[in-house]
Amino acid sequence: MIAKKHSTKDYITISLYYLMSKYDYDSISVTDICSKARVSRMSFYRYFNNKEDIFINYCDERFEDFFQIINEKHIDDIYSFLLEVFNYMKIYARQVTVLKRARKENLLVEKFTDYGSYLANHMSLTTENNIITNRIIAAFLAGGIANILLLWFELGLDLPPQEMAKMAYNIFSTLNVDRSDKENK
Repeated sequence: MIAKKHSTKDYITISLYYLMSKYDYDSISVTDICSKARVSRMSFYRYFNNKEDIFINYCDERFEDFFQIINEKHIDDIYSFLLEVFNYMKIYARQVTVLKRARKENLLVEKFTDYGSYLANHMSLTTENNIITNRIIAAFLAGGIANILLLWFELGLDLPPQEMAKMAYNIFSTLNVDRSDKENK
C-alpha cells in the first residue's frame, strides 16, 4: 500500500488536531501550529486566515468526499442519505470529539447547514415541486442532522448507525418529508 503524500495544508491540520489532543484550543497559537507542522507562518497564512479556517477546510474536504460517495452510490432518498451520514461520521469520531472538546461544535452545525444545499439541489424532499420549500426543508434537516450527530457523539456512539438513521428518518418523516416506500425501514 502506498502512503499518501501529505501537503503543507495536511501538516497544518494534523498539527492542530495533535495539539488539541494535548492542550486547550484557546491556548494554541498559530506559532504553535506552525512549529509543530514545521512550516513558516507565511505558509500557514497562504492557506488559512486563522485556526477556525483549518476546521472549516477540513469539513469542506470531508463533505467533498462524502458527496462523491453519495453520487457513486446514486443515493436519492432520505433514509439512505441519513444512513450514509451516520456511517461516514462514525469514521471521523475522533475529529468530532476534538471539535466538541474545543467548544467548536457550532462549526459542524454551520457547515451542515451550508451542506443542506446538497439536499435541496439533489433530492426531492417534498411531493410539491417548490424550490423555496425544498431549500427550507433542506436547511431544517441539515441543522437537525448536525445536532443529532452531536448528541450521538455525546452519548458515546453506543447506538449503531442504522438505528440512528432510522430514528432520524422517523423524526423527519413526521414532517411529511420523503414519504416514499422507506416507511418500513
